[in-house]
Amino acid sequence: MDQQQALDLVMELVARGRGVDTRALAPTTCLVDDLGFDSLDASELLAALHAETGAHLGISNLTELRTIEDVAAALTKQESLS
Repeated sequence: MDQQQALDLVMELVARGRGVDTRALAPTTCLVDDLGFDSLDASELLAALHAETGAHLGISNLTELRTIEDVAAALTKQESLS
């Protein structure tokens, strides 16, 4: 999975989880500040990513999930390690 595919997937899952249009999101959208993510939301996003890709992202701290781009980069990195 390349960076753009990861961004598209993360944006799709965030949009679905938040009930917003993907066009309202950008790679720089901050999950906490812009979308109000809390630790439960982060856990749900990670579970959805795992269900979609099989990747288990070892992110335990919400500060590691600053932006959609951060999540996509972690997913891309994890995919390359597999």
